[in-house]
Amino acid sequence: MIGLCAGFSLLFATILIPGQALAERQLAVPLRFDFGPGNVADGYTQVTAKDVYTPERGYGFTDLSKVNEEDRGGSDAIRSDFVRVQGSSFVVNLPPADYTLSLIAGDTAGNTDITVKAESIVKVEPTAKTAGQFVEAGFELALIDGQLELYFSGNEAKINALVITPKDARTAGEHPSVYLAGDSTVQTYKSAMKPQAGWGQKIAPFFTDEPIFVNRSIGGRSTKTFLVQGRLDDILRNIRPGDYLLIQFGHNDAAINNQERYVSPADYKVYLKTYIQGAIQRGATPVLITPVGRRDYDAASVSFRISFPEYVQAMKETASETNVALVDLSRLSVAYYDTLGLEGTLPLFLHLEPGVYPAFPDGVKDDTHFQEYGAEQIARLVAQGIRELNIPLSSYVQAEDSQ
Repeated sequence: MIGLCAGFSLLFATILIPGQALAERQLAVPLRFDFGPGNVADGYTQVTAKDVYTPERGYGFTDLSKVNEEDRGGSDAIRSDFVRVQGSSFVVNLPPADYTLSLIAGDTAGNTDITVKAESIVKVEPTAKTAGQFVEAGFELALIDGQLELYFSGNEAKINALVITPKDARTAGEHPSVYLAGDSTVQTYKSAMKPQAGWGQKIAPFFTDEPIFVNRSIGGRSTKTFLVQGRLDDILRNIRPGDYLLIQFGHNDAAINNQERYVSPADYKVYLKTYIQGAIQRGATPVLITPVGRRDYDAASVSFRISFPEYVQAMKETASETNVALVDLSRLSVAYYDTLGLEGTLPLFLHLEPGVYPAFPDGVKDDTHFQEYGAEQIARLVAQGIRELNIPLSSYVQAEDSQ
């Protein structure tokens, strides 16, 4: 944690035991901030439009040119004054952990229009209030990087108060949960989409009954969009010590024509390390899984090509740099395709004739996504890869003759 001034550090009352997991390093008391130049509520730290962030202070605004303040007067120390923010961030140094945040935003004499992002995730949707009305919003956040960033925007973003409360540390369950973070090749599909399936929805039968698989994968996401849409945050706010996080991305990260999704190989490594760090902080074990191969055949070499090779390499480098387990699904899937040949891989992928399935009335020729049979075979490869890792989760993989 970045150094704080003595006065502010007392607010943290942080319990730091040598060797203790980051997930167990908790604030003992909430942090309470009262924004504005007027009277300060009891038990709160005042924040004015002059409070720029410095490492020594440990909190403050990043750009004071976009911040001003007003005091309407009155007996309510919280609601009678505010700081107005026009597109700037308020940051607070905090230990990586899980928090509940409560925000009051409004003005007794004017309108309020505010949107709040926490760690790039929209936590308060655009909200408008008239004079005398106040936004009272609460949300949870899994903090990873040791510095909370709240970005305020809107036509009249007026902040009255902020309370940051640490959540209780979670304990391990009787059996591990296995969370899956990935894209459309991993996700679980509704029955109406049959026969399309992702390998994540087919993996449980390759394990004993003890692990609980929680598939949070969703189509069209890259490491970046999965994070900024709050999907990683949702996992980290639920994952427990002894659990696992399986991470497979790359298909959408490589979509250079879609700048919302696109992530360069270098940034891909940065995002992957965020996933890894978040899981480890909470006592869980991350496992990287290189992106499953597409049906990309090279007739000249009579073999299938590695899909997204730059991202496969970047993930391998990340695993090495962080000492995190990796299943090379890219290699395993392409080697499996090679045993089947070009025509033999058709039953794996979404190659369907018209009029057979209601979800695909016109038929489809898709060399990326899987039919149920293909998803099962890829799940089998993932399970085999996990068994070879020699981690505690490996012991739950069933023998091949029982699968």
